Amino acid sequence: MSVYEESTEAQQFASRVIADHARSTAFAIADGILPGNEGRNYVLRKIMRRAIYHGREHLGLNEPFFHKVCDFVVTEMSGAYPELEAQRDFISKMVKIEEERFANTVTVGLGRLNDLGLSASTPKDNELFLAIGKLYDTFGTPRDLIRVYLEEKGLEFEEDDFNERFDTALQELQKQGDVGHTTRKSQPSPIYAELLDKFGMNQFHGYDTIQIADAKVVAILDGDTPVAELTAGAQGSVVLDNTPFYAESGGQVGDTGVIVKTTFSKGDESGGMIKTGGVASKATVSDTYSPVSGLIIHKVSILAGSLEVGDEVVATVDAEKRDATRRNHTATHLVHAALREVLGTHVKQAGSVVGPSVLRFDFTHYQPMTADEIAEVEDLVNRYILKNDPVNTNVMAIEEAMACGAMALFGEKYGSAVRVLSVGDGVFSKELCGGTHVRATGDIGSFKITGDEAIASGVRRIRAITGFDAFSRFREDERLIERSLHELNTQRDNLPNAIARLQEELKKTRKEMDELKLKMALGAQGADGGEQNEPREINGVTVLAKQVDGLDANGTRQLSDTLLARLKSGVVIIGRSDEGKVGLIVRVSDDLTGKVRAGDIIREIAPIVGGRGGGKADMAEGGGTEPYRLSEAIEASYGVIEKMLG
Repeated sequence: MSVYEESTEAQQFASRVIADHARSTAFAIADGILPGNEGRNYVLRKIMRRAIYHGREHLGLNEPFFHKVCDFVVTEMSGAYPELEAQRDFISKMVKIEEERFANTVTVGLGRLNDLGLSASTPKDNELFLAIGKLYDTFGTPRDLIRVYLEEKGLEFEEDDFNERFDTALQELQKQGDVGHTTRKSQPSPIYAELLDKFGMNQFHGYDTIQIADAKVVAILDGDTPVAELTAGAQGSVVLDNTPFYAESGGQVGDTGVIVKTTFSKGDESGGMIKTGGVASKATVSDTYSPVSGLIIHKVSILAGSLEVGDEVVATVDAEKRDATRRNHTATHLVHAALREVLGTHVKQAGSVVGPSVLRFDFTHYQPMTADEIAEVEDLVNRYILKNDPVNTNVMAIEEAMACGAMALFGEKYGSAVRVLSVGDGVFSKELCGGTHVRATGDIGSFKITGDEAIASGVRRIRAITGFDAFSRFREDERLIERSLHELNTQRDNLPNAIARLQEELKKTRKEMDELKLKMALGAQGADGGEQNEPREINGVTVLAKQVDGLDANGTRQLSDTLLARLKSGVVIIGRSDEGKVGLIVRVSDDLTGKVRAGDIIREIAPIVGGRGGGKADMAEGGGTEPYRLSEAIEASYGVIEKMLG
């Protein structure tokens, strides 16, 4: 019989769960899904946690194991699915990171769940959910793990019923002040669906122009309430039948600009109205967004006159902001391609934000980028900028787009027809994208990465600047360099050496100052500095307690070493104050630790200065926040030691 056949039913079930979930995990990560707290990312996290839980609880696999199982899946299935082999290292690293991260949570969580003493006879009442709700909030025990645990104890629930009762318990705990408040995503107002149904989709013309001279106001909102008019000083939302304004989508911020209503006068032969070109009303557009698909909303403030439903207006996008946003958006496509070339094909976009002064790109990667990798990405992007390749857009069927190699953002919803953006011939970069872009890469100007940081397990974020922002950064860097050269009185090519020399001199000076402070403190000990500088005999034990000034923590430790060495046998207590804080150190010679313990002394005197401390028998440290009581604590130490000695 095999090991599987000889195992218990629970062990066999656990093995099947692990095998099944390992396959799902490997394929999901290969497709760019990473464990997280929302949407598909959370589904993956639940799958992984369920497998890890069964391995720990039923198979005794307390050390990380799941990444090894996933690696076995890659080995067995890479023949049919070569993309698995290409992502092998990435899959293994991501699974291991999540597994190690979850280990502490599951250990604590299971321990606390076991403490509840649950069984099939436990009432399925509000008290049960209040108890597990506290575990969820206090210890981070995952909801899905709690449910699996309850099922194994014979407490089964329908998923919707469990979630509803769990949420109710959390709300009750919130009222009691026992857990933090949770946030929910707000749902769009029904009014937007009503407007879409009544007027249909707005026509967006912003790919070809930044101005439409004959747009019509079809609806106005004051909050969520339809109104006929907005007057000077009012704020609201406007719906146009045609618009050049791009609505926030795909990480690109919404356009800003103005909406103007021109004046009219009678005068044509037919008795109609003629535009005279004067401004009858003017509104600024501070944001453009799409609360429901197909409906573009313009957030406006009326500067002069009024806007009414039915008005014919001129809608103009802020050209400078649009151009800056386009530069940053096209740059993200180049960044994505460059990251995949430099770091590997496991890199996939995990989010982005592009605006006139913002370029933020999130991507899947398991470790910080090195300085060389950052430089290589910058060089590659700037190389394509200098090539001035045309940026082409084509609308095609989704099947055709995928067949020609266009990259799509996993989980994004696409229609039957999609917009494909290609840089040059599309070999370097070809992606599905509905945003606005430059005509050629040279329009970006230049590109500079300004930051690289981790934002989640296996997900990193880079920040960058382009165009005029990059020029400004280069100019500011140049000013800083020139100022540094002037202050250090050196040449540009010698600047690193000058800085290193200055740092070395500073380090040497600080060391000399510390040594001088220590000598002064030791000198004060032998000088006529008062009673505090003289050791006292307490029941045959020599005790020196003193307050010093000007020493840091390290200097105080050195002073205590020297003073204890001078005493040979005895106790040394030193207190110092610095910027409103107190530092204390107690040293006891080895021959006295059986009678007097440094840790016990510090625990007695530290509260006097509003703090606490601890340590071993021969050395202890502590601190406090009441320096004005330091002398009192120093003096009290003699009494503490006397009491210890009997």
